[in-house]
Amino acid sequence: MTKHALFITAGEWPARKGLLVSQVYETARALQARGYRVSWFASIPLLSFVKRKILRDRDLAEIEASCRAEGIAFARAIVPVTLGSPYSMPWRRWWHRRLARRACSLLNEVQATSSGTILHARSYYAAEIGLLLRDIASASVDGTVIASFDMRSFLGPEAPMAHGTLGTAAYGFLKSLEFELIRGSDASFLPLNVGRRQYREETGLHIHFAPIQGMEREAGWSVDFNHRWASARIGYSGSVGQWHDPDLLRSIFGLFPNLTPKLAARKIGAFADLDCTLYKPADLGCYYDGLLALVIPGLAEIDGYYHTLQMRCNLFSTKAAEALSRGVPLIVSSELQELADFVRLHRCGLVVDVNQGTPTLPAGLDIDDPNLWRQLTDGAIAIGARFTRQAVLDVYETAWNQALERRSRLGQ
Repeated sequence: MTKHALFITAGEWPARKGLLVSQVYETARALQARGYRVSWFASIPLLSFVKRKILRDRDLAEIEASCRAEGIAFARAIVPVTLGSPYSMPWRRWWHRRLARRACSLLNEVQATSSGTILHARSYYAAEIGLLLRDIASASVDGTVIASFDMRSFLGPEAPMAHGTLGTAAYGFLKSLEFELIRGSDASFLPLNVGRRQYREETGLHIHFAPIQGMEREAGWSVDFNHRWASARIGYSGSVGQWHDPDLLRSIFGLFPNLTPKLAARKIGAFADLDCTLYKPADLGCYYDGLLALVIPGLAEIDGYYHTLQMRCNLFSTKAAEALSRGVPLIVSSELQELADFVRLHRCGLVVDVNQGTPTLPAGLDIDDPNLWRQLTDGAIAIGARFTRQAVLDVYETAWNQALERRSRLGQ
């Protein structure tokens, strides 16, 4: 008998690009290779669904076809509210119960051949659906079922930043919900040690450390440092705006005049004169392999509590994990405390001091010395092994097996 992993997403648009590829679809395929039966339940807001229909977006159809081809059972539900918005809260529990009952069909399909089921939720509202589903399943299906909460970050400031006074009022409620989700889940995961320490000290709750998944290192993979040094490319991956300042990014590029920027990003006005390319997920590995370093800029000026919280304690990005998994050193702002501390500790990059929006390099640093970059690359290769998909799955599996054994022992 095999284990069954049911991924639950809520409010995110299922697509063959972006985070749902690396963190759900590719993870599901990797678990299949380990012998798991895999399913995916996606709750999609009505407005997103209608918008994509009008734009004739094929993302959903493509992900459904890909799941069928890979043998991943996929089910979706359209909800008339935007999950995660403060405006959805009065209807939250009602909709989540309906969604949990809908997702139960995926359990019934495989439960008879399963030695245990993991309900792996990718967001706060998905985690609540998972807890409700676990309660339903415990009364209606055989076998042990556990709820797994993949937090990615402790509660971010998006609600108060996007919804003003209403969002600020909702923030306290959401922090209480966060506590209940962690306490109720059989295993919770967080890639941020600041958040883990906070919860341990304030509540006594244990959260597993699980790095954000980067990219896999294929058999025979190695770093060609001489090629990277000769190419002299410095990179950035992803979008800019809410969490990353394009002007600060350019200022950091300017600290390295002998390196040529090459971005895995859409060409926008701020990047009009830079080399920008949108890469398919399968091609990102080659992009990173050609970089001498990747920049994570953050914001030049941080105003207020919520921006400060996000920058200093809550931002260890997917792009950082991807770069490290391919042995690429990071160049990060001193304002990104969690990431900057990590870079300093593991000597896998450089920390630039950002003072009133102006970045400066550490004193006495010879950035034209190849030995410096070779040492930083060696550090990124060593610590980056922690961020490969297989290494992160090992962390999940260890915690899942412990939770399954614990719940089975209790007869639940």
